[in-house]
Amino acid sequence: MKMRNIPDSKFGMLLSLPGLFLLVLWVGIPLLILISVSFLRFNVLEPTQFIGFDNYIHLFKDRVFRNALLRTITFFAGSTLLTFLLAYPTAWSLSRIRKGGTTLRTLVMFPWAVPLIVSGFIWGWMFNAAYGVINHLFVTIGLFESNINFIGQSGTAMLAVVIADAWTRVPFMTILTLAGLEAISRTLYESADMDGADIFQKTRYITLPLAKGPILTGLLITSVFSFRTIDAIFSLTKGGPARGTYVLGMLNLDYIYNYIEFGRAAAVSVYLALICLLIAAVYIYFLLKE
Repeated sequence: MKMRNIPDSKFGMLLSLPGLFLLVLWVGIPLLILISVSFLRFNVLEPTQFIGFDNYIHLFKDRVFRNALLRTITFFAGSTLLTFLLAYPTAWSLSRIRKGGTTLRTLVMFPWAVPLIVSGFIWGWMFNAAYGVINHLFVTIGLFESNINFIGQSGTAMLAVVIADAWTRVPFMTILTLAGLEAISRTLYESADMDGADIFQKTRYITLPLAKGPILTGLLITSVFSFRTIDAIFSLTKGGPARGTYVLGMLNLDYIYNYIEFGRAAAVSVYLALICLLIAAVYIYFLLKE
């Protein structure tokens, strides 16, 4: 009888307590340990010592860190933009298919099941200068006169890892966008057709404003995951050539496994977390505003 007198909001909070407790154990405690280590001089050569913000100051002044940050921003921005540019027309097309739509939606999800590190290997074979199918295709149609070493040049290597990363994120973004598109009433499009609106006007004034919530949610998740993920980069270029794809995640790996500087590695991770929170805050602001 007492449970029936509990308001729905409080009852929902009670049901959330076990999950919140597990979340604190799984995320909160490791995060506190990470932040604590970032204030230490923690390596195998010197005694562990509290040094305050020295690790953060050193990284901020380090040219390698700043360059890695710029490449990380380039990588996540390119991956997010390419993901959206591919996912939106795919979702729009699926929303207008009446027969066989379920089968096509299932096929669209296949790349999402491929691990990112495997995606890097796949695209590495496709971009290969000697036997890659992309070079073969471009030379066959006459776009290039000879094969191009996409992975061996800094500019094209960044493009290659962006494509490899975006390829696995398009299905997730497509499904979220599709959910937003299918929630829009068809009568709005019919009214727009009667007023003589073309597809670009309908997209600008109907589709994007009304599907903004799911689209922003998908962009938020895609942006944060792209910013912190290095799987495709590790398997495709390993940060090269000439550190052309050397992002913060690769710098973090070097600090842990090559330099054995756990304090600075923790500081890099905190920087990554703060920037991800900043990115998330921007999207959440627009979501709440909407």
